Amino acid sequence: MTIHLGRWVIARRPALVGLAFLTALVGGFAVVRAAQNVWAVDAHRNLAAAVALLNGTFGSVPDYLYSPLAAALTVPALALPTDVAVVAWLALKIALLAVGTAIATRGLGSIDRLLLGVAVVGFLPILYDLELGNVTVIVLAAVAAIAWTPDRVATGIPLGIILATAPKPQLVPVLIWLAVTHRRALVGAVVTAALATLVGLALTGPAPYAAWVEALRAPAYLNSGEVINLALWSLPPVVAVPGALAAIGGFYLALRRGYWPGLLAAMCLGLLLAPYTLIYGAGLLAVAAPAAVRASPRAVLGLAIAAPVALVLAFPAWVGVVLAVAALVPAKAWPSPVVARVNVGAAAFPVAGRPS
Repeated sequence: MTIHLGRWVIARRPALVGLAFLTALVGGFAVVRAAQNVWAVDAHRNLAAAVALLNGTFGSVPDYLYSPLAAALTVPALALPTDVAVVAWLALKIALLAVGTAIATRGLGSIDRLLLGVAVVGFLPILYDLELGNVTVIVLAAVAAIAWTPDRVATGIPLGIILATAPKPQLVPVLIWLAVTHRRALVGAVVTAALATLVGLALTGPAPYAAWVEALRAPAYLNSGEVINLALWSLPPVVAVPGALAAIGGFYLALRRGYWPGLLAAMCLGLLLAPYTLIYGAGLLAVAAPAAVRASPRAVLGLAIAAPVALVLAFPAWVGVVLAVAALVPAKAWPSPVVARVNVGAAAFPVAGRPS
C-alpha cells in the first residue's frame, strides 16, 4: 500500500515508521529538555487551587484560570499523595488517547496501529499537554465524543462540563460549527454548562467566581514573558489583521465544504484568533485528523512531518496551512458526516492503482 506524492511513491509502512520515529525523537528531546521547568506544572497548580478553595482563598494561586467548579472537582485528588495524583492524571489522559487511536485506526494491522499511536502521543502539542498536566487531551476527548458520533443531546454533556470548568477561547468557533452541524449536542453542552455552573455556585459561593472572572480579565502570566503567545495577535497588526480576515474567510469556505472541513477550520480559527494560544492547544486538531488523512493524505503527511519544527518556529503559518487544506480540498474528498468512526486505513492510504 502506497502514498503517491507526484512522481514519488512512498510505501505506507516506511512512511508510518518515519513519522513515528520523527515525532518520538523530536518530541522526546523537547520533553526532556523542558522537564526541569514545566513537568506537571499545571497539575500541581490544579491541586494548589483545590487547597485554596478549601481554605477559602480561591484566586490566590497564580495563573490559575479554571473555574471554582474545576477546583472543587479536584478536591478528591488531595486524598492521594501529590505524585500519585499527578501520575493518575497522566495515565487517564494516555488511556483516552489510546482508546481514541484504537477507534480511529480500526481496519489497520497491529503494527500500523502501534506506529500511529506513537505518532499521536509524540505529536508535540499532545506531548506538551501530557508533560504539563493540562486539560487539552480531555477537551479533545469531549469534542471527539460529538464529532465521531451521531447528533444527540447526551454527546454534548462532556463538552458542557469542559465549558463550565475550563472554558477555552479557542472553542468559540467549534461552538459555531456545532450550531451548524450538531444542534442537539450544542443544546446538551450549553444546558450542561449552565447547570454545572449553578452547582459550582451552590458549592463554592459567589466570591470564588468573582475572583475567577477577575483573573480571566487580565491573565498575569500572559504579560510576564514566561510564556509565548502563539496566536495571530502576537504578531504586528500589519500581519495579524489581514491574517485574521483570511482565517475567517477560510473558515466560512470550509463550513460550506462540509462537516469535517468545517470542524478542522473551526479548530484552526480558534487557535489563530484566541486572545492567547499556547502550543498544546493544537492537540485538538487530532479530532479531525482521521478525516483529513482520508481527504488529502499527501498534505497531511507533509504537515505531520513538518509539525515538530514548524509548530515551534512558525505556529500561525503551520495552522494557516491546515486551515487552507480544510478550505480548499474539494468537498467530495472528505468522508461523509454519517461516518462516525473514520477509518485511517485503506481509505487514507490507498493501494497503488486504486482511486482514493
